[in-house]
Amino acid sequence: MWDDYAALRPHRAAADLLADHPWPRLYDADQLRRNDVPVAATIYVNDLYVERAFADETAATIRGLRPWITNELEHNGLRADGERVLGRLIDLVRGNA
Repeated sequence: MWDDYAALRPHRAAADLLADHPWPRLYDADQLRRNDVPVAATIYVNDLYVERAFADETAATIRGLRPWITNELEHNGLRADGERVLGRLIDLVRGNA
């Protein structure tokens, strides 16, 4: 992308530094597999920022997760219709959906 988008070129060095940084693990997959807390999550089919396969893989890692897989909203679902998204997730956790 650095060669394709001229506006990104000045930021290449910073992006390379961030990419090469030894980041800590984002979450403990073993703990997520042992989860005993009710949990629900939205997976957006057409998410521009999260690869669908990664979202599915992460959701499958979390024991008991109830996903809402939708193409009705995009990555900004909470901002676009937060009441509806949170309502659906709460219903999923409570077993009402």
